[in-house]
Amino acid sequence: MTWLLRFLWLSLPLTTGSTLSNSLQELDNSLRTTISVGLWILWAISFLATLIPKPLPLAWIRLGGPTAFSIGTWATVTDGISATNLLTLVTTTVVAGISVSAPIGDHFVDGDSYGNERRFLLRAPGAVVTVLGPLAWAITIAGISAGPLLIAAGFLTAGIPVCAIGLPTAGLAIHAFYQLSRRWIVLVPAGLVLHDHLAMKDPTMLPRTQIFSIEPAPLSSKATDLTQGAFGLALEVQCYESVNMRPSNFSEDMEETTENMLQSFLFTAARPDVFLAEAKLRKLPNN
Repeated sequence: MTWLLRFLWLSLPLTTGSTLSNSLQELDNSLRTTISVGLWILWAISFLATLIPKPLPLAWIRLGGPTAFSIGTWATVTDGISATNLLTLVTTTVVAGISVSAPIGDHFVDGDSYGNERRFLLRAPGAVVTVLGPLAWAITIAGISAGPLLIAAGFLTAGIPVCAIGLPTAGLAIHAFYQLSRRWIVLVPAGLVLHDHLAMKDPTMLPRTQIFSIEPAPLSSKATDLTQGAFGLALEVQCYESVNMRPSNFSEDMEETTENMLQSFLFTAARPDVFLAEAKLRKLPNN
């Protein structure tokens, strides 16, 4: 699927160029030039990001894909319905869908793997998917574009302060997306590692000798919930005996340095079926 994403990003100037050009015709020349330059920069960075399977490029791709869709939709509506404009809409929709897909997420986080290990992206918390993620995306796009557009339109007094505020704010939002791309479950020769700064204070290693089972969590599960409210199938890890873990949500009666003793916990992989298949290949217990 990665090759398809690269091909679609590479072809965007051909599939969307005419529609975007027509939709910008009525704008002032300086404003049109600024938007055109900005779109080329967005396209170039996003395409280069598809070539680098790492968590940071993944964060940009997951910002760029929805941005391409929103721009394509705006251009199509502005210029009117035609075969060319429908191609723009379809192409940008597919780009956005693939950009936020689970296979792309797994591929890019696994790019940081070393040795005989494999990393699997964890699903984003439910609140991020429904509210915080779209809000961070809107803040990023507004922060990057509002100031330069105001300056291009001749409003220097407003544009310069907006740039001063908007660009750092956009940087913080991009960093938040990057942090979401750094949550994963890792299968290593010795067992598995839960790397989730939202759920755990530190990455937690579970040796295979301590793992009793890894399986889809039943509705009646009493395991400690480390999914952060993520949507989708939760997986349950059961250990033979309690192990030292440090969930981020310590109880009020615990000291900061106290380690929790957990015998089972839940997590939500972006692709639970692929994770379980790989765990089985590595001969981890699977009841």
